[in-house]
Amino acid sequence: MTSARHSSGPSAYRPDIDGIRAIAVLSVVIYHLSPQWLPRGYLGVDVFFVLSGYLITGILVRELAEGSFSILAFYERRIRRIMPALLAVLVCTMLVGSALLLPGDLIGLARSAVATLLFVANIHFWRDTNYFSPDAEQKPLLHMWSLSVEEQFYILFPVALLLLTRHAPRWLLTGVLAMIVASFALNVAALQAGGAAPAFFLLPTRMWELGAGAALALLPRHRLLPGPATSVIWLAGMAGLAVSLLVPLPLPDMLPGATLAVLATCCLIATGGDAASPLSARLIRISLATRIMVFTGLISYSLYLWHWPVIVLAKYYLVRQLTPGEAVLILTLSVVQATLSWRFIEQPFRQRRMPGRVVVAATGGAAALVLAGSFLLLAAGGWPGRFSGEAARLNEAVGTHYRCPINTLMPFGASRACALHPADGRAVDAEVVLLGNSHAQMYAPAWREVLAERGVPGLLVPVNGCLPVVTANISRACLDTAEDNLATVLALPKLRRIIIAMNWPTDGTRLVDKDGRALDNRGEKAFIDALDNLLSRISAAGHRAILIGPIAYPGWDLASEQSRRVAFGWPSSRALDMSQTEFEARHGAALANLSRRSDVRLVRPDSVLCDASRCAFIADGRSLFADSNHLAAAETLRLLPLFRAALDDMR
Repeated sequence: MTSARHSSGPSAYRPDIDGIRAIAVLSVVIYHLSPQWLPRGYLGVDVFFVLSGYLITGILVRELAEGSFSILAFYERRIRRIMPALLAVLVCTMLVGSALLLPGDLIGLARSAVATLLFVANIHFWRDTNYFSPDAEQKPLLHMWSLSVEEQFYILFPVALLLLTRHAPRWLLTGVLAMIVASFALNVAALQAGGAAPAFFLLPTRMWELGAGAALALLPRHRLLPGPATSVIWLAGMAGLAVSLLVPLPLPDMLPGATLAVLATCCLIATGGDAASPLSARLIRISLATRIMVFTGLISYSLYLWHWPVIVLAKYYLVRQLTPGEAVLILTLSVVQATLSWRFIEQPFRQRRMPGRVVVAATGGAAALVLAGSFLLLAAGGWPGRFSGEAARLNEAVGTHYRCPINTLMPFGASRACALHPADGRAVDAEVVLLGNSHAQMYAPAWREVLAERGVPGLLVPVNGCLPVVTANISRACLDTAEDNLATVLALPKLRRIIIAMNWPTDGTRLVDKDGRALDNRGEKAFIDALDNLLSRISAAGHRAILIGPIAYPGWDLASEQSRRVAFGWPSSRALDMSQTEFEARHGAALANLSRRSDVRLVRPDSVLCDASRCAFIADGRSLFADSNHLAAAETLRLLPLFRAALDDMR
């Protein structure tokens, strides 16, 4: 988030870019306060990426042309620009978090603080959470992922630009365009393979957005459309940006959701400044370049840093969403904090009259303080003595459902897989495959132990957000992925058993066929037919299936919410169990149909997790669930006897 100056010279300040920055930051803040107010406001981050690529490239190209570019000077400017305000937010968040957050969440804060300082927060949160999931609202530093993406780009891009400028100057723009195409293609490929999380968080799949801005900065000014055409393009950019932020567009599944926002931002950048026509210049003066918009753009970095921890910590304590009045109060507080941060932290540190040694001493000391505090909190296990034993025990389950370790991931079918046993196992050696979605993944700790006991190679093939059935699914894309994955599983040369696990759709859940047509799922009809088809295909291929039945789950983030209610003295307001009658009403039809099949071994987790009258969500003072619907990793071990018996019965 560099200053809004164009590459034509150090004095070419562009107030319209500060106005675009204001739109971006306000969109993100409003979305974070209440997603219902601006459902696609998170795309403001994508606008920031385009602006950052444009501004930083303009500065670098100008310095390279002048012969004044220095890598060390560049990184010193980045430290002055980024670190002081960032460290102030980290220190304050750590202090408040140490008083407020329960042990599991405080450990998460400490880890994310270290990741933020190392500029790998995007990688940390890729493995830790889903940006759009409810548990994201308990992570005060989640927004640092975008800062890490930018800084990773700033570390790599100047070096690449320097090398191209010196050795292949004619290929400078071509090289950036190639980067854009490669990154965009990688983003599309990740989305097609079910990798929405890495596509969202990681630099290689985000670089096309920064690259789009960089390409604009490299484009010779005389090639931009002159005259009235610029007004049309500018208006189209404003309209496109508004639509992308306000309206959920029916884009093809393969396209990144930020495509229109990026294109619209490029239009606004290209037709503003000295390229503006008289009409667009007047429109800019009364919209993007007003005092309030420019000022908001100037404080946008600090506003982005401060607003999210304030929102998270307020919701964390209240254990509920904000009222409109509370949201307005927090917005006001965030703007005040950002203004003070910009005036008394950002501005002084950016001035050259502050000696470099002072900058290094201040930022180094604050960083050391954050690191030391983080490691102390990690060593203390999140400081559990601050809260009652009941609250701490419930909180232990937060976010503990199993995810594949990065080093075990491998391409598989239309998505990816990971080894269950041995840890470095190959897909072709698998004799047992655990197939499904995130609910298959959550059972991995127990199945890994069973397979290790018997020395059987196993593979996990999870596609989050989809069902493993191939004639009805959540979407057409899920159907294609499920079909490819099943075919790849059935082709494994040593395959003996397929274990199927998923979150079971209930009566009326919307399912579609291969043509995208909605199916009749009343009484679970479409799901039952699809499940029958899947089991029959497995049997026809000469394999045996183990099917893990449904579980009763709370539907709300029990471990986090209930532990906070206990800790802060709020009354419990949600059910802590489900009646056996309700469970049977949800899944009885599908279970009854399965009882008539002899080619599948049905495992009933509810036989362990429920008694004759109810299915409890808390047992022995511990939450059985890591979130709203996934069992905590430690609690899956309750099912070990069932899983052992199922595998042994089918030998």
